[in-house]
Amino acid sequence: MSDENIMEVRPLSYAIGAEVAGLDLTRPLDSKVIECVLDIWNEHHVLLFRGNQLSPHQIVTFAASFGTLDNHDATPFYRLDDVHELMQITNKTIGGKPSETRNTGRNWHSDYSYTSRPAAASMLYCGERPTVGGDTMFCNMVRAYDDLSDGMKKLVRDLEPVYDLSLTAGIGERDPEKTAELRRLNPPIAHPAVRTHPRSQKQALYVSERVSHFNGFTRDESQPLIDQLCAFATRPENVCRHQWQVGDLIMWDNRTSMHMALADFDQSEPRYMLRATLLGEPSGTVVNSTP
Repeated sequence: MSDENIMEVRPLSYAIGAEVAGLDLTRPLDSKVIECVLDIWNEHHVLLFRGNQLSPHQIVTFAASFGTLDNHDATPFYRLDDVHELMQITNKTIGGKPSETRNTGRNWHSDYSYTSRPAAASMLYCGERPTVGGDTMFCNMVRAYDDLSDGMKKLVRDLEPVYDLSLTAGIGERDPEKTAELRRLNPPIAHPAVRTHPRSQKQALYVSERVSHFNGFTRDESQPLIDQLCAFATRPENVCRHQWQVGDLIMWDNRTSMHMALADFDQSEPRYMLRATLLGEPSGTVVNSTP
């Protein structure tokens, strides 16, 4: 019996997410299984696989089944030393110093939105978790767009949100020289406010808390609408909250969802994650001045 036939899909919430059981992530996936997982992924946007014991190279092999891996040149300081396709997201010390990713993801966002190739998808593997908390929340940006009024849909289709690395939560606590280099590598960039998924053709809202303003508008003019759209997208009925277990692997589509890592845990307890990222489609226009 193939993996395709024994996979079981269990929704994680009404709005977004599903657990996929019965798939062995330590083995290479055949093309039929990959296509099946992609179909499930396009429907639920976030997939959870539990009970895995994966090495860094096994995580990379699994992630590469679904697209071209990013080697994280946009954030080169946080890569796993010998596997550049993986980022370390942790509060554990690295090289005898506090990890600079210990507060990563504390606001609603999609990965690498401040680059010219925003992440298509991310895979996050849990190696260690605190006793309580360290949860991650996800929201459905397809549903957020679908639920907008016709007038608001017409308005946002013509907007270009400007994504700014400086709005990454916690970046002010990182090494100043490294953050200066990150800003040089990733200047503010404008993307369409509505994206069409290349496989499913679903349209999704693409506005997050890392948007400084809309291209051609002032910050004061932009902020109320940014706040309104983010609040609308992250309503409780449009959100799933995941409580991690060691061995969990979650894969989410950054084109159709946003996520936020919560600081709801004892920071003296270790939380250690490895993230693989799939390269997205080229997009965006660098914005040379801000209003």
